Amino acid sequence: MKKICIIFSILFFSGLIKAQEEAIEVKKPLFVFSGYIIYEAYYDSYKSVTAREGNFYLFPLPEELDNNGNDINKQGQLNMLSAQSRFRAKINGPEAFGAKVNGLVEIDFLGTTLTSIQTPRIRHMFVNLTWERAQLLLGQSWHPLFVTECFPQVLGMGAAIPFNPLNRAPQVKYSYNVNDEIEVSGAAISYIDQNSTGPANAQKNAILPDIHATVKYKTGDFITGIVSGFKTFKPRLVTETGDITNQKTGSFDVAAFAKYKAGELTLKAYTIYGQNLTPYSMIGGYGAANEVDDYSYSNINTMAFWGEGMYDIHAFGLGMFVGYTANLSSSDSNYYELTGYTRGGDIDNLLRISPRITYTSGKVEFGFEYMMTRATYMTLDAANGKYEAITTADAVSNNRLYFSAKYSF
Repeated sequence: MKKICIIFSILFFSGLIKAQEEAIEVKKPLFVFSGYIIYEAYYDSYKSVTAREGNFYLFPLPEELDNNGNDINKQGQLNMLSAQSRFRAKINGPEAFGAKVNGLVEIDFLGTTLTSIQTPRIRHMFVNLTWERAQLLLGQSWHPLFVTECFPQVLGMGAAIPFNPLNRAPQVKYSYNVNDEIEVSGAAISYIDQNSTGPANAQKNAILPDIHATVKYKTGDFITGIVSGFKTFKPRLVTETGDITNQKTGSFDVAAFAKYKAGELTLKAYTIYGQNLTPYSMIGGYGAANEVDDYSYSNINTMAFWGEGMYDIHAFGLGMFVGYTANLSSSDSNYYELTGYTRGGDIDNLLRISPRITYTSGKVEFGFEYMMTRATYMTLDAANGKYEAITTADAVSNNRLYFSAKYSF
């Protein structure tokens, strides 16, 4: 009887310990929450093209003179915001198909239009399957042209648009690590219409996703790579006279990047050349290639380059961003403007210089940034059907003073 009691006790306590272990396993957090709350204030010296109450800054407007020759757009503006604050939930789930599974949901309060600002907006929402060497992402995330390992870490919202591509979109992306240094990936992307110029549903009507491929090479504190892709738009279904049209426009892009870190110093560089880069919040677009009713299309070629240096000194962070972008030409010898199909279509070039400083204590960061953006506008040779500058105007500049206070959690 005594032996039976001992055996029973052993089994009981063994079961109790196992149950406690299982209970502990069940209590492991499935959701990991993070994000930040931010206060921002900015002053602009010149009226400019912006979005969402000035959160996204693009470029200054062209000069506009009154009857006395005074520039109407030489008007300062001041604003304060908190809509960029964001919340993130990472979901860790059980394995599936032999892969580790996680998901991400991230929102901010910038809305999708000016009238919906301060309402929740989806930034990221995807599921990710990770094997030993491969990874499959399905959902809304960064476009491959936005390189997460090499993007401008400026303080203002927008990651230095229109010099760096900015786009988040639904996609299917497959990545494969060839070895410890080389990663290749391919993605099929579908746009959200408000990112592009031109008619809504232009990409959907083409029944073809944006296809992009990436090659990355990483060794130690150095990473470099190339991103390239092709997209197809079908802007119209019928002509102005009511006839069905099947005219489409295809456009390509190619980008290269590099990042190097040495101690507290970080250096980055990025360049891109492409056609109709407006889906990525850049200048350019497309127009008609002829003046017939069933016209074909002519893309605007655009290039951009930026470089950034960052240096940390204890709690202080110093940074300098320099960017340049230009409209180069049209893809066809003929180009006829279509209203609403371009962003900065009459801009010859843009230049931005932006130093910054931050101070961090615990989870709180104070930041100050000065941003000078200079725009040179041009008059196009539209009468001859050419995307060429007849003249260029004197450059106009905006000086933005920006302050932020951010609490991360």
